[in-house]
Amino acid sequence: MRKNSPFTCPAWKSRIRKEIRAAGRVLILGVGNPAKSDDAAGLVCAKKLKTLIRGQARSRQKILLGYETPENLTGKIRIFGPGLVLVLDAANGHCEPGSIFIVEKDRIQDEGASTHRISLALLVSYLEKTIGCKVIVLGIQPLGLSLGENLSAPAEKAVDELAMYLAHILMGENA
Repeated sequence: MRKNSPFTCPAWKSRIRKEIRAAGRVLILGVGNPAKSDDAAGLVCAKKLKTLIRGQARSRQKILLGYETPENLTGKIRIFGPGLVLVLDAANGHCEPGSIFIVEKDRIQDEGASTHRISLALLVSYLEKTIGCKVIVLGIQPLGLSLGENLSAPAEKAVDELAMYLAHILMGENA
């Protein structure tokens, strides 16, 4: 991992634990393209997390899959009324592949909007302003984004680590 990267947060676990415990209701939003190898990391992580916490009382948490157009879920997010939205996504934090890090809001690229999708930066801002929730983007550093490939070994390892960690926190266990 590069030292002094503006994207990395070595204390992501403690910050996420603190934010989840303080939030009341937590919404996990998996984002990415399942056809582009490591770009699917956020989606795969959200799916694994759903499996891990299946059967647990989940009135305080919800997991949604946003794929490439998470803005389509803003109505469901609003109805749920979370205090915290955790967005899980592959992101370039200039780290070693498979690194997990918090993407600070001012570092989220604003890619503008098209008729079919808006940028993640705009979505984060929209959710915070209209719902009044806190939004944190957790990035997983991809190894590659090739079309038609599966997750790389580093991304798969990061997905497993992040899903397990979030499951422990959401189920009230110490992690």
